[in-house]
Amino acid sequence: MGFIPFSDYALGNGDTFGLYWPIGRESLEPIVVETWHDSWTIQPVGSSLAAFLRVVQSATEEYPEPPTVLEDPDSPFACFVAAKEAQQVEGAIVLLERATTILPEYTDALSLLWAQYVRAGRIEDAIVTALHAIISPPSFGTRPLKALRWLCGRESIPPLLAEDPVWLARKELTLSFGGKKENADFPVLLNAIQRYLDQSEFVLASTLMQTYAELMWRETVSFRERYGFIAAEFIAWQIEVGEKYAMGSRSVQMPES
Repeated sequence: MGFIPFSDYALGNGDTFGLYWPIGRESLEPIVVETWHDSWTIQPVGSSLAAFLRVVQSATEEYPEPPTVLEDPDSPFACFVAAKEAQQVEGAIVLLERATTILPEYTDALSLLWAQYVRAGRIEDAIVTALHAIISPPSFGTRPLKALRWLCGRESIPPLLAEDPVWLARKELTLSFGGKKENADFPVLLNAIQRYLDQSEFVLASTLMQTYAELMWRETVSFRERYGFIAAEFIAWQIEVGEKYAMGSRSVQMPES
């Protein structure tokens, strides 16, 4: 959802670049991402198409390498890489906040930002970020197990988050997927989606729906059937939810040639 591939600069191995509209930012300019089909992941390389093309045009190789923060200061991936190398916590936080402003569902950046907030003693920010990391898609990063364990060890939360369904169900989650006939995380996540919808938190619901769908696709056909996951119906639900918030639908189509 929210992705249009383009064939330019692709290696020809099934991976491709494309335009991606971050969830909740559909009315804004898309970023450029690269798909890695072997690992089912997406790398958010360019902060915009213009920024991506500037880097490509200055590259010496046919295949463009991901930009640095000097080449594209707002590239989510470049900010994430620079944050991992940063010597100071505050410097890392600035970079990660920039990355997650451009791409709010950037799971790996959220996980690292959570850790930096904890180090800086910014506990309320850490709680918000941990919750957002949990609901963000696996295509943008690994499951935030450390953040979940940290949340499970906490008993207090800012009042505005007291009814957050993921917070309330945090001790029921394992964030462990694949290789099992049953997984109690899926009903918990599905219930959280519905709770977000009931609270009119449509962007959070849409984010978790994308995560739920990606996790389901990584399961076997029999597993999906066991849990009543029908792709066409779920996508239709995603489109319906996407149309409920002002930023615009997650359904995008290739332009006519």
